[in-house]
Amino acid sequence: MSQIVELRQYTLHPGRRDALIELFDRELVAPQDELGMTVLGQFRDLDDPDRFVWLRGFPDLATRAAKLAAFYGGPVWKAHREAANATMIDSDDVLLLRPVDDDRERPVVIGAPADGGIIAATVYLLRAPVDADFARLFDHRIAPVLAAAGAPPLARFTTADGKNEFPALPVREGEHAFVWLAAFASAADHAACQAALAAAGVSDELARRGVTTQALRLAPTAGSKLRPGAPLGYTTQRRGDVHDFDFLAGRWTVASRRLAARGAGSTTWQTTLATARAELHLGGVANVDEIELPALGAAGLTLRHFRIADRQWSIHWVSSHTGAIDPPVVGGFHGDRGEFYGEDVDAGRPVKVRFVWTRLGPDAARWEQAFAYAGGAWETNWIMEFQRAGQRP
Repeated sequence: MSQIVELRQYTLHPGRRDALIELFDRELVAPQDELGMTVLGQFRDLDDPDRFVWLRGFPDLATRAAKLAAFYGGPVWKAHREAANATMIDSDDVLLLRPVDDDRERPVVIGAPADGGIIAATVYLLRAPVDADFARLFDHRIAPVLAAAGAPPLARFTTADGKNEFPALPVREGEHAFVWLAAFASAADHAACQAALAAAGVSDELARRGVTTQALRLAPTAGSKLRPGAPLGYTTQRRGDVHDFDFLAGRWTVASRRLAARGAGSTTWQTTLATARAELHLGGVANVDEIELPALGAAGLTLRHFRIADRQWSIHWVSSHTGAIDPPVVGGFHGDRGEFYGEDVDAGRPVKVRFVWTRLGPDAARWEQAFAYAGGAWETNWIMEFQRAGQRP
């Protein structure tokens, strides 16, 4: 369980990156894991052939120094340090971070992109420590764009408070960093997302705040702990709270946007207006909402119930067209973001399913549905923007 994470960027001698990666993957990963520090991922920087980037996690700051001393004072590093150091010009570009989503029942885990996919690591350097205002900017302006691009944040970090108790390995001090990781099926998808962020005014807002941005496009090495197969972020272990959906009670106007053809590379969206009404039951343990889409001649009902023993929500959808109850997605909220995952069949094709709810204050919310086919990347296929009835957007 990694509650402290190092983001390490090494500048290497020209042409020596592959030599370091081969040595690193073969000799240096497993011994660190055995000592209780986790090499979360190691990467080639796609924009700098002489930069090697890796992430290392620790259970906490208190034990970090002892674990580092055990490794760098041990026989494995002594046997290979000369070869490793011979590839490096600088290894001191290190940010010491802590997860923003402090879910201690779930370690920081990075999923695997599809073949040709990339991990994007974006570093924001602020003038002051990250505060609630900047967190709102990310949650309300940046995260929705990432989710719409099929690349919700895998992890978010801020600078870890506390002294570096292992000075033999320097870290960057006196800086205020906010770091997010996301995965994209291709470099083109990443570029499109960057363009969408700019179009949403994010770049201008960051500049206004005096934020410096470093955007890293990273390709995992062969030995990186990236798990191919399952779509990024998929988990049925996410938990929540019985009051996660209290905000939904009442009447809503809804702007619905649905992909015309799922799993076919379509970029055509069908838009319509809808109305919704939600009620809480059993003190919030269950809730039901009914949504009507008159322009489509359709309606649907959602039943959610909270399994207290598991601390998980199960969400079931019933369509007026079929009357069938879809298999549930399960999960919960952390802060204003809720994620729910499950499995279903779409037109005869097995799919992983993801729901993402984002609370946008007391009178607005956003819901997104995405499918992943045959272990591929997420495709967002349905988005609903909720505005409480009687409130102006």
